[in-house]
Amino acid sequence: MPDHLDEHAMNAEEPITATAVDHAIDIEGLHKRYDSAPVLRGLNLIVPPGQVYGLLGPNGAGKSTLIHLLMGFLLPDRGSIKVFGKAPGTQSERIGYLPERLRYHVHYSGREYLRFMGRFSSMPHQQLERRISELLQLVDMEEAADRRMKRYSKGMLQRIGIAQALLSDPELLLIDEPSSGLDPAGQYEIQEILVNLREHGHTIMLCSHQLDEISQICDRVGILVQGQLAAETDLATLPGQSGITITLVELPAEDLDFALRSIDPAISRAGRRITVPEVTPMLQKQVLQLLIEEGFTVASLQPTIGTLRDLYLHVVKGNPPPPEAAPPTNTSLLDSLLATEEDA
Repeated sequence: MPDHLDEHAMNAEEPITATAVDHAIDIEGLHKRYDSAPVLRGLNLIVPPGQVYGLLGPNGAGKSTLIHLLMGFLLPDRGSIKVFGKAPGTQSERIGYLPERLRYHVHYSGREYLRFMGRFSSMPHQQLERRISELLQLVDMEEAADRRMKRYSKGMLQRIGIAQALLSDPELLLIDEPSSGLDPAGQYEIQEILVNLREHGHTIMLCSHQLDEISQICDRVGILVQGQLAAETDLATLPGQSGITITLVELPAEDLDFALRSIDPAISRAGRRITVPEVTPMLQKQVLQLLIEEGFTVASLQPTIGTLRDLYLHVVKGNPPPPEAAPPTNTSLLDSLLATEEDA
């Protein structure tokens, strides 16, 4: 992988023209069903230009369906979906797309495949040839560019797939499970490429099962569960450590704080709530023993959500998200009532 990119490799021929009022993605009250099975149920989602947004969710949550709606391959049953302020499918050269399973003409070489795909754009021949060379360098496929694709590994095919998604130098990239089926080395190589794209200001929506991949690449993450956004948060706001939160029945005096900090200086209290970060069985035992000896009654003891993995496991089990990770709500009461009637 080259340490740096050619100065032309990631620069558009024209500056980005999306206005401040146009989100890259703007979705409100989005519904989609297949026959009688609802897939998306009143989804609300905003991705501003320049953001790298990660979308997590179990199989069947609706991630790929959402990508297909954004591309204009499917039409919504109800709700609003806009890409740079316009209906999906009306400005294809502003969007690059890497599906989870891209079908290749494997009798082509990598360079020939990119040339074939580039002919669907309005790019002049010389500009296309220059762009192909730049992208082959970006995805570290220069040496294998003239080899038949039937001899490529899965990781090499994915890198060519990323190159084809970037052919028109799009402002928005929709990437679906880029590391699917790759070994750890291949996953790392794809992550490196995506980090490079992030550093050059592309807006990216990344659907993935890989929590580490999302954590390394994305600015913000949403967790899709049963067709709804179950949680949404900036990754920078997650504390990165897991512990427990103890809620007391009684309101303690301030002298309890000194006793708690004598066990561990990182323990904090706010009102009746005590937070114990990075808890161990011994530390938990010490804190609970102190509270019992001081005559306090424990109303609840819950694990805190400190990492993306904590948040994901918490909400996919059907638990409500913590307030700081609550997703935007549907502002249309009528839409919610209609959804309830249809899903009943």
